[in-house]
Amino acid sequence: MTTTIEPGTVPASVTGPAAPVSAPPASGEPDPVPGSRDAAPVTAPDAPPAPKDRSAAAMRAVVIGSALGGLVIASIGFAGSYTAVRALAEAKGFGAVAPWFPIGVDAGIVVMYGLDLVLAWRRTPKPALRFIAHLLTFATIAFNAVSGEKGILEDPVAAGMHAVMPVLFVATVEAARHMVIRTVRVRLGIASDTVPLHRWLLAPWSAWTLFRRMKLWGITSYAQMVAMEKDRTVYRAWLQHQHGRGWKKKAGAEALLPFTMAPFGLSVDEALALPQDQKDAEAARKATEAAARITAAEREEQRILEEEERQAAAKVRRLEIGATVAKAEHRIGAETTAAGAEARAAEATARAEAEAAEVTAKAEAQAAAHAAQLAAEASRRQAERAVTEAERTAERDAQAERSAVEADALARAEAVRLSAAEDRRKTATATAEAEAKERKAAEDRRATAEADRIAKEARADAAEAAKREAEAARSAAVERERTARAELAAREAEDAARLSTRERAERRVARMILAAGGDKDAVPLADIEAELNVGRTVASERRQAAAELIASGYGRELPQG
Repeated sequence: MTTTIEPGTVPASVTGPAAPVSAPPASGEPDPVPGSRDAAPVTAPDAPPAPKDRSAAAMRAVVIGSALGGLVIASIGFAGSYTAVRALAEAKGFGAVAPWFPIGVDAGIVVMYGLDLVLAWRRTPKPALRFIAHLLTFATIAFNAVSGEKGILEDPVAAGMHAVMPVLFVATVEAARHMVIRTVRVRLGIASDTVPLHRWLLAPWSAWTLFRRMKLWGITSYAQMVAMEKDRTVYRAWLQHQHGRGWKKKAGAEALLPFTMAPFGLSVDEALALPQDQKDAEAARKATEAAARITAAEREEQRILEEEERQAAAKVRRLEIGATVAKAEHRIGAETTAAGAEARAAEATARAEAEAAEVTAKAEAQAAAHAAQLAAEASRRQAERAVTEAERTAERDAQAERSAVEADALARAEAVRLSAAEDRRKTATATAEAEAKERKAAEDRRATAEADRIAKEARADAAEAAKREAEAARSAAVERERTARAELAAREAEDAARLSTRERAERRVARMILAAGGDKDAVPLADIEAELNVGRTVASERRQAAAELIASGYGRELPQG
């Protein structure tokens, strides 16, 4: 039975992190009280003063003395080496260069070691410099060893005496280099990044393994590497104790991750947490991709909706402009018709009034002329009667005169009555004509009102058309949203099925055919070319394949919006 070890189920003593190594103070001075760096020493008020710590002064004296001794050793070594190597160079035929050859070798040693110390102090070591310095030192030692009168095997004591001074010089430089590196590490609080010599001697294979992992994966703390190896060893013992014989097969691959990932510098906790980390990373990646797809779909849908809104707004604006123009045309036509009717009515009224005035003036003139004529006629008759009946008596003359006057008056009154009747007839005729013109003006006003009513109905029809257009746009937007969701679901299904590009293109064309009613001829090849960015031949092949796909029941597999 395989057992999976989850992170956190291993005892803390097995997988717990190594205790942090406390860094020394930045100044490099020792702690006043070991184990209590941050605690200030408590001094009683009456306590005697503490004795001075003279270790620092003693150490400075040791350093100064060692430095002076190193200079003495270097001077003696250089002097002895110069004489021996010069004699060897002359014996080997260097000629004029022989006096300078030992100086060049010794100066090269000094320069290489000096640069190595400076770079180590600057935390940028260059191992090649140290290697070259060692080669030069070994060469100097060899030159000094063989510069004696006898060979190394013939007189090994003399050869050793010649080589002892260069060996002391190398030892002094190595001690100085070690002191510089350790001082820098102590001040910066950096743990040792090298495997100590005793481990190389006691466990060379494990020392090489630790050294290789530290160098490959940039682990600078030897203590940390040892703690990780200790946790891994304890974890192995715990798995053996838990599963017994054949524990590797029983524990499972996940529980063995600390051993699989050990060459890569991972601790037990980090290795056991890898599966969950990978699951979390995969889930985060899928969530990011899904969010990106949703965002892209929403952005595209928003762009389509905005474009449709712009088109709908432009169409509504055009309808409004058309309705406004039609309304203006109806209004101007109605106003023109009303103005014409009013002008014609005013003209007819003015004409009727002028005709009536003319008729009245004529009637009055005729009545006056007729009255004058009657008066003249009466005067003439009276004169004639006066002439013919002069002889009649005054009473008869007066009576006759009165009768003539009365008859004349009656005649004049009758003539006036007839003239007035004629005038009334003409006035009635003019009034009837004016009433007819007024009726015509009223009809024109009714026509104008009818035109206004038609304009209002046209505006209402335009508003209803705009409303239907907006409703159609909303329905189209809903349909497009449904289609977009179905398209997105279909593409996700295709992604899940890991279809090829050709299969995806055939299904996209199939969805276009289904959207057009299921008839492949209803989808032009030009639309397929624009959708797939292919040529006409490929578009025809994709449409034929899509029709066969629909015939095989593809439409029933599509998700519904």
